[in-house]
Amino acid sequence: MKFIFKTAVLVVSVCVGQSAFAASEAEMMSTCNSYAAHHLHVSTSDIAALKYEGQRVDGTHAVNGSTTYGETFQCSFNRSGSHVVNWYHSGGSRGNAQASEAEMMSACNTYAAHHLHVSASAIASLSYEGQRMDGTHAVNGNTTSGQTFQCSFDRAGARVVNWYHSAPTNCPADVSEANRYLYPACN
Repeated sequence: MKFIFKTAVLVVSVCVGQSAFAASEAEMMSTCNSYAAHHLHVSTSDIAALKYEGQRVDGTHAVNGSTTYGETFQCSFNRSGSHVVNWYHSGGSRGNAQASEAEMMSACNTYAAHHLHVSASAIASLSYEGQRMDGTHAVNGNTTSGQTFQCSFDRAGARVVNWYHSAPTNCPADVSEANRYLYPACN
């Protein structure tokens, strides 16, 4: 009887210990939604479907999804479901249709704000520069603090393939603590 009681206590302890650290299906789906949006450079609202597929034999978890553009992806989580350990995506273009200039400018605005760690309202201007000889598209822009940037899109205009940005101009070589307020963009 003591053996059965000790075994039951051990099993309950192990189960409670695992569930305390394991992420729920909803948490993994939420993490995958954010992860996919970040890595595919789309809004989380562009994620059309997510489905928890279960735990594999090796203990990892799978969450599959798709975007409104028809791309498919999978987030593979560690045993506890706490973080993504593998990422797969279809790599296809967002449909066969070419993205419009406005769509590329909007995507570049979001991409620049994210990579420059500023709000979207800090993007002062954007301009579509056209399609290059190699088929890529260029969207140039600048921020209210004077930084300039360029998003280079693939042939379909679906994905940023290169990113360039510059530091603010006209910054003195040495900005002392006393004068830092005069040059907020030159940190």
